[in-house]
Amino acid sequence: MNYRLTPDLAAMAVLLTILYFLRKRHPQERVDLWITGLLFIFLEAIAHAFYTPKGQWHLPSHIVALDAYLAAGVIFLWAAAKPLYPHKPTVHYLLLNAPPIFAVLTAYGLDVRTPGIFHVFIACGLILGLMSPFLLARSSEVGHGWWLVALQAGVWGSGWYFASHGMYRDAAYIPLFALYLSTAVVFQISLPSKSLGKVAIVLGFTVWALVFLFHSWVTNRPQYIDIAAQIWDMQKFLVTIGMLLVMLEHQVSSNEWYAFHDHLTGLPNRRLFEDRLVAAIQKSERNNTRTALLMLDLDGFKFINDSHGHEVGDEVLQHISNNLRTAVRAPDTLARLGGDEFIIIATDLPRHQPAELIAEATVARISDALRKPVTINGRALTVAGSIGVAVYPDDTTDEVQLRRLADQRMYQQKRQIPVSV
Repeated sequence: MNYRLTPDLAAMAVLLTILYFLRKRHPQERVDLWITGLLFIFLEAIAHAFYTPKGQWHLPSHIVALDAYLAAGVIFLWAAAKPLYPHKPTVHYLLLNAPPIFAVLTAYGLDVRTPGIFHVFIACGLILGLMSPFLLARSSEVGHGWWLVALQAGVWGSGWYFASHGMYRDAAYIPLFALYLSTAVVFQISLPSKSLGKVAIVLGFTVWALVFLFHSWVTNRPQYIDIAAQIWDMQKFLVTIGMLLVMLEHQVSSNEWYAFHDHLTGLPNRRLFEDRLVAAIQKSERNNTRTALLMLDLDGFKFINDSHGHEVGDEVLQHISNNLRTAVRAPDTLARLGGDEFIIIATDLPRHQPAELIAEATVARISDALRKPVTINGRALTVAGSIGVAVYPDDTTDEVQLRRLADQRMYQQKRQIPVSV
């Protein structure tokens, strides 16, 4: 056993443990795939520790290491592609094209050095690689993927050339190079922009791909072997740390989102509403436009909570929130202040129209949205609402007074509407 690799194995185990416990606290489907892929990389590292060119563990450790790289690469590419492509076609494509690569890697790991055997596996890989995009396109939303056809032709064509010239290591490693480089590209597309973790992941998989590409070149130049060995281990930690950073960045982003949004409806909360109102008034001052503030309180909602329970009440609030979203223009803000109170900021309203007409049109849209019945457990519930409107700068130029006026006018309109069940 190569005991020099023990510290690397220990470090990898620690990083995997951290990733596992982070995943338990904040479950994400893609993180499950990341952990599974990294477990195969950990398996490769263990096999590499037992690998000796002429030892008794030479063949099994070599085969395990190579096939672990393949399994990890397929899983990582699947994880990277999940946000971009339909689930089933992606999985089917990867499963269809993995066996020929597995056969080539296993043959190389078994020290098979016969061109004909490699040619058979490579030919199978080329046929599957050229046909699978078209077969999958018939039963899914995935296009024909001409770039996939070109990639497969390039990979397997290169493999055929290398096998024909006795360059078996290159024939085995060129599919791994393409797999890991593709993973780097897809992660670059699918991960959020301006993410430090994304930089680490993409860089790690790119370095990994280049390691596979130049492995034979380095092996034939002993002066570079020690440097190459360090780089060979570096990208594992780079990718793992990158994934930890992406998870932490996602958690920070989620915390920020929840700080400004209502947990039940996903609407902006009071804190974000206050920021938006200040911004809307400032914009009205600059552009000489109006801003309307609509205060909405549901009528009959307490009856729903008392009669059907708070769980049904929460569902009603979610449905009403969705209905109100359809009635609000894109630049406007719909927020939930708490309970059954909502508030709307309508911005960029023209000065040349009477404020009353603008208010009536906006109230009409909101009222129509409220009239839509909400069906919960087969029961149709109807909730009305009272709406108070205040317009800046017609009613007042003071932000606090604007809210107070809208609230007062809402209570003036408050009326009890029976709930139909």
